[in-house]
Amino acid sequence: MATLRDTAKRAPGPTWPTHYTTRETPEDDMSDDNSSAFERAAMNALRVLPRSTVSRIFGAISELELPHALRGVVNGGFASFAGIDTSEAAAPPAAYRSLNAYFTRKLKVGARPPEASAPGDLVSPVDGRLTQLGSLSDGTLIQAKGRTYLLEDLLDSGSEARRFKGGVYLTIYLSPRDYHRIHSPAAASISRMSYIPGTLWPVNPMSVRHVDDLFAVNERVVSYLDSDDVGALALIKVGATCVGRITLSYHDLQSNGAFRRRRDVTLERPVDIGCGEELAAFNLGSTVILLLEDPSFALRAGLELGQKVRMGELLGSVDA
Repeated sequence: MATLRDTAKRAPGPTWPTHYTTRETPEDDMSDDNSSAFERAAMNALRVLPRSTVSRIFGAISELELPHALRGVVNGGFASFAGIDTSEAAAPPAAYRSLNAYFTRKLKVGARPPEASAPGDLVSPVDGRLTQLGSLSDGTLIQAKGRTYLLEDLLDSGSEARRFKGGVYLTIYLSPRDYHRIHSPAAASISRMSYIPGTLWPVNPMSVRHVDDLFAVNERVVSYLDSDDVGALALIKVGATCVGRITLSYHDLQSNGAFRRRRDVTLERPVDIGCGEELAAFNLGSTVILLLEDPSFALRAGLELGQKVRMGELLGSVDA
């Protein structure tokens, strides 16, 4: 099993530029005071909706096997509507038996070689938009302009929160058009995981602006990774309305079941995973939050908040 590097003797991490933690990103561009009547009405409707039940039903419908003659029409129509790039998929839309099978499509072999080229490099685990990045020095994360939430609430663990306090976090939002499999951001060993039941608010920009502690109250699955190259990592997969479930490539746990309970799992044999190897999947979209214990992480030149990132793309690096 990979061992953690000793970061206690390292020099202090970088002084974070203001724009890393306060710059407005797409979901920050409308404050509560300026929110439209439509948004307020939509959020009020969502408050009374049985979101977990609706999500399970939606997930079941999305897995219904389509007649062969309709697969190209339904899946291709969804691809066109969502603006999906079909050129990287392992098969054409008509090859997938259900809408969810297409939504969780694999990429062609070799389509996304990870851009990590040196020890300490970290690649994006998903396709999406980098919406937040900041220091965990005070144990809080920014959700949107004027909204923060606690690291301890996100992880639902005081001991794990203490471990990552002082490190760095990145939040990446996946839209329906994005590739929805989740990959390891570095070569690592997976030794533990947690399933944390919760509600299922949408995680779109509207909900990010309106729901307090959104990522800490929604259902989530946390994978804990230990890497010789970048130190300890936590990869948090956040559920959302109409996300049928979150599945893992290294364990049979599935989220959003009919009977949900908090689970902490220590793997009998840690699973070694290479940089860019598949780790999990969203069965219909959501958000990933990546925590680094090492405070020295810095974004690569040219990458800023609000930009789209692709799975395997270099995000930045920690001091080697």
